[in-house]
Amino acid sequence: MLKNKKILIFVATIIILLMLLVYSLNNTISNKEIEELIEKSLENIQPELVAVNKYIVYGTHLNLVAKLDANFVDDNINEVKLVFKSIEGIEIPFNVDYTIDKNEISFSTSNEINGGINLETIAQGKYYILLKIVSTLEGIKSYNYYLLNNKTKYKNIEYYTITKNERNNKINISSDRYLLNGIIVSYMNITVKENKLPDEIYDIVIDPGHGGNDCGAVKGEYKEAQIVLEYSLNLKYKLEELGLKVKLVREEDEYIDAYGEKGRGVIPNLVKAKYVFSIHLNSSTESMKTGGVEIYSPSNSNLSFPKLMADNIVNITNTTYSPNLLYKVEDGVYVRNYIKEEIIEAKQCASSSGYKEYNITTETPYMFMIRETGGIATKAYIDGRNKDYGINKYYNSNIGTEGYLLELGFMSCSNDLDNILNGKNSYVKAIATSIQQYLNITN
Repeated sequence: MLKNKKILIFVATIIILLMLLVYSLNNTISNKEIEELIEKSLENIQPELVAVNKYIVYGTHLNLVAKLDANFVDDNINEVKLVFKSIEGIEIPFNVDYTIDKNEISFSTSNEINGGINLETIAQGKYYILLKIVSTLEGIKSYNYYLLNNKTKYKNIEYYTITKNERNNKINISSDRYLLNGIIVSYMNITVKENKLPDEIYDIVIDPGHGGNDCGAVKGEYKEAQIVLEYSLNLKYKLEELGLKVKLVREEDEYIDAYGEKGRGVIPNLVKAKYVFSIHLNSSTESMKTGGVEIYSPSNSNLSFPKLMADNIVNITNTTYSPNLLYKVEDGVYVRNYIKEEIIEAKQCASSSGYKEYNITTETPYMFMIRETGGIATKAYIDGRNKDYGINKYYNSNIGTEGYLLELGFMSCSNDLDNILNGKNSYVKAIATSIQQYLNITN
């Protein structure tokens, strides 16, 4: 018995030593790669570090905000770009918006939350993220590279690309430090490799609005919650025909909390979806001869996608753009943020209920399915301090789902209601076609 025990201890010790050896070799390989990058691939790497003050992934795009303090003359600078560079010397350049003030360059990859670097387009490989500055002095052009120092509290990002032809890439964006010649060097890198979606991860989430005892708008025997559920089930089927992996917030006429572990405002981030579409029907107390479609979008975002959806819905279903002018930015496209009166009301509510007021501004999206699914990109704030709500555990995440709320028509308008009841296939086709076109899905 004692002899068997000693053998087990010996075997366990060998296994532990082998694991430590593998770990050590992996670290050695990583360090060697960094040395090759710094000492061979980039002879012109500079000692100054770029301070990254914000980095987020919203939808399918990576966005960085950073600054560099260095000795340069802005008149000599020809080009400022962010680059992904491999050990083999392959460079993928990205334009940045930058300003120069004395000896400081401030830049961002985009001033739109759904702009910046499209992660769907990055080829497989391992890259280091660098700032590249091209300048000319006395007719001689120089190329200087700067490593990135992540100053945020967010260190690593894990991202899965949208399913196309039954294939996905897994992307890891990492922040690390390395001891080089007695000096600690900070850097950021990105690794892209093929990896099928895990079971718990989805491309798209569809949120059929309302449900259960919350029936939404009502017109005679027709209830919004039931109609949009039928639409959503059909849309899920259409998107799955395109090869996309789709999750429904609800699959029957049931009430779903806004927040909490299974809240409709939490699920899109829980399953790491890139997009969420919340399907609704409108209503008005005013008499309407014509209704129409309204697509609600995040603020500070590029509106080409919601515009594409609105146009396709109008063209394919023979409906119209909504006549509503409130919050309208383009035909069929709306951005609804908090207004001053609502901010004052929210502060009064916090004071009377005894909790610290939220940091709500006129740049904060009003609709929670857009705001809370986007994390810090869309200024989500439901952190549990207001006991009347649950908690959105992703409110302060730097990885957010790009969200849109679709008001397909007015139940209070007879023409719209007829279109909605009889043109279900056309509406679903219009939405699915928009998603297919925007995501460039060819199958």
